[in-house]
Amino acid sequence: MIIFEKDIEKVYPGTIMGVLIVRGISERAVCKKEDEAKFLKELREKYEGFTRKELKEQSPVDAYASYYKKFGQSYHLLAQLDSMLNGKKICDSKLPLLQSMFFNELESMMLTAGHDLNRLKPPLRLDLAAGNEAYQSISGRDVTAAAGDIILSDSVRVFSSILKGPDYDTRITPDTSDVLFTIYAPPGIGAPKVRTALKKLEKRILALAPNCKTEILQVLEAQTC
Repeated sequence: MIIFEKDIEKVYPGTIMGVLIVRGISERAVCKKEDEAKFLKELREKYEGFTRKELKEQSPVDAYASYYKKFGQSYHLLAQLDSMLNGKKICDSKLPLLQSMFFNELESMMLTAGHDLNRLKPPLRLDLAAGNEAYQSISGRDVTAAAGDIILSDSVRVFSSILKGPDYDTRITPDTSDVLFTIYAPPGIGAPKVRTALKKLEKRILALAPNCKTEILQVLEAQTC
């Protein structure tokens, strides 16, 4: 499904990519405030008493923090978690698919992206950025991948990277029916945690759209590709 280029194996041995493809999402549900309230309550119970420093030391956050530090950055999902726990941020997505992905991302603390599968042109490749790969971010801003960052591309362009996030063109919209979800896992996390996060995300999507079908649920590891 995704080809790992050799540089990934050399520079970041142990890198893992979780892949979930779900097709036939026809339901057009709406985000419910009670779902968000329930999730937030569970999240606060899970992390009750943790300081931000302690959260940063937890797995898998520590692995992401180490990766981001190489680029002089901090793991943005940690800041989002902190904001959610302190009531400063809520999920502002109006699309249930994105809400489900966001909930799963915060629960697992694993960097997750979602794409409209029908906007992609296989084959897909995981590689290291040269530093000149430009694309439009999901927020509509023009961004350029950081040299050495892990990027995901199809046959025509880069559409996602760890540091800059997913692109605008392949974003999930209200008309999306077939979805590719990816979990970027830098060295130090391991396949079992990624698979668990994928299974939980699959469960959330199936609860949202019972008639959809899982086509692929796979954990790919750099050293075996």
